[in-house]
Amino acid sequence: MLRKKIPVFFLLIAILAGGLMGVVVTKLSGKEESKAIAPQPEAANDGCAYTISRLAGYKNIHPVYMAEPACESKNYLSLKVGILDYLETVKPTGDLEYASVYVKDLNGNEWMDVNPENTYHPGSLFKVITMITFLKMAENNMAILDQPVKYAQELNPPTQTFNSKVITPGQTYKIKDLIYYMVVYSDNHATMLLHKYMDPKIFENVFTDLGLVKPDIYNNSYQLSVKDYSKFVSILYDGSYLTGAASDFAISLLCESDFALGLTKELPRDIKIAHKFGEAGKPGNRELHESAIVYLNNRPYLVTIMTKGKQSEKLAEIMARISKMVYDHMASHPV
Repeated sequence: MLRKKIPVFFLLIAILAGGLMGVVVTKLSGKEESKAIAPQPEAANDGCAYTISRLAGYKNIHPVYMAEPACESKNYLSLKVGILDYLETVKPTGDLEYASVYVKDLNGNEWMDVNPENTYHPGSLFKVITMITFLKMAENNMAILDQPVKYAQELNPPTQTFNSKVITPGQTYKIKDLIYYMVVYSDNHATMLLHKYMDPKIFENVFTDLGLVKPDIYNNSYQLSVKDYSKFVSILYDGSYLTGAASDFAISLLCESDFALGLTKELPRDIKIAHKFGEAGKPGNRELHESAIVYLNNRPYLVTIMTKGKQSEKLAEIMARISKMVYDHMASHPV
């Protein structure tokens, strides 16, 4: 049994090392069923347990895919108060109904959240999970990424407030090209075409592997909290769910995302940011969200902001302001 005199730092290193070994072994053993083990708290010296999340469905191992303190960090108290105060000043304008924020230091795993009880329709944030699904499919059949797909007949996807490049009817694309359009340009046409070739079981497993309720991809009523969605981005950075190469590829696409009106708008132009936005709702009742890894010097952090209000453009401005508050706090409080 581990005794309390062992430093928490070494306990965490041991946990993460075990998780990485589990990922390697995973590639060599057949997975019987995708199902998450309920996160288990493990004692820590400061009185706040570490929550260890593990994958089930294997014969001999239970790989770690996430380990973080169960408690919010006191180091983020001033940031949390500042964000809450800002949200209270915005609400009387009518531009915002409510918002939630999750921040996590990806080196030290300290985190905080604002209004974690709220849930939202992910919208195009689902595209990150679709990308993870195809990269998971490629673990058993790498050739699928080079499979040619003809965009024979123009599709009629949901309209977006923030549009960019789209695929062209009559052209043939590889699966990996469609993934590029889906992630970098948030192209709904590419996404709908990809859904025809996606394994729905593996898509569902991505959710259940992380302990979340599986969605129906054809049902727009599915909702997630800001912290739950952040798990999908976190496992890419940690390289704990896909192979290291696949995780790195996924983040490289997120770094090329061309949406510049939200979370990235007020941040320095020369900083690397891997991000994806999503929108949902009807006119006058909009939701706009964005999740990102901000590579601040040697202290990368994850930030996810979810908002609900009347106009997507106003929500983008609110996200930009909150993101700048987070950045300023992280930059002024070095480890």
